[in-house]
Amino acid sequence: MDQLSFIPEELVRTLQQDAGNEDTRCSSSTLEMLRLLASLDVPKELLACMLEMAEFSIHHVRYLAGPLVLHRSLWSDVIPSWLKVACVKDRFDLILSEYEQDQVGDYATPTEVLTYMMPASFEAPMHRDYSDLYIWAGNEVMRKHNKLPKGADNFYELISGHPIEFSAVKNDFQDLSRSIRQSVVKHAAQQGWGKRRNRAKAEAISADPAQVSDQPEQVSLF
Repeated sequence: MDQLSFIPEELVRTLQQDAGNEDTRCSSSTLEMLRLLASLDVPKELLACMLEMAEFSIHHVRYLAGPLVLHRSLWSDVIPSWLKVACVKDRFDLILSEYEQDQVGDYATPTEVLTYMMPASFEAPMHRDYSDLYIWAGNEVMRKHNKLPKGADNFYELISGHPIEFSAVKNDFQDLSRSIRQSVVKHAAQQGWGKRRNRAKAEAISADPAQVSDQPEQVSLF
């Protein structure tokens, strides 16, 4: 907890006060302060500590603190640093969105899906379904994070391709993103994240030691 010395004392006090409220819900101002810190590239481990202090669900704490899941490949170095940063920001945004809706979701973000698939795309041609998913995710991420060339409205026009609707890749996205999120949470549990129990909900997402390994779960893309 020494790392919390880098966090404004006001926010720490607010988190502690929110955690002591009977409804165990963070105030909107606290959530905005957390969003601001995330936009300043505060390490996800510190953000996860704050979520734990604010008594977010164990799943959300582990999902934020867990590692990025990458396709095992010698091409992992091709992933740009901005994309790894975007993975954390989008993961945090998704967690706050689920928290505000009092939900715990099943799926990772399109940014994490794109990051996972990128090394695999350099190894061998992907199946058409995964190729469509990769292109769809690339368009979503590049548009959201302003990575398209000036004057371009979408990624499809850059590759002279037809737009891909989410409905066409929905099943593959859900299968892959669910696997990614489960892997992230399992690895974080193995690392010891989320041991503090929510006093109100007393929930726990356990990791079966027989199913947890040091390597991310892999999904065949070929």
